[in-house]
Amino acid sequence: MLAEQIGDAGAGRLKQLATEAVNERFAPFRARRRLLAEDPGTVRQVLARGNAQANDQADCTLAQVRTAMGMDY
Repeated sequence: MLAEQIGDAGAGRLKQLATEAVNERFAPFRARRRLLAEDPGTVRQVLARGNAQANDQADCTLAQVRTAMGMDY
């Protein structure tokens, strides 16, 4: 139980445990970010591909909206 781990150490110990938990949780994301930062070309390619997919989906959705509103002229 957390209260037993903290004992009489109080808020300082709670803050330490919370910081450790947050750092542990985000460690894999930070490591992945470091790897991606080493290859900005790949990041740009992934972003461009995602942007193209989002644009295609938006175009399709907008066409459906125009048809539903009778504005497909």
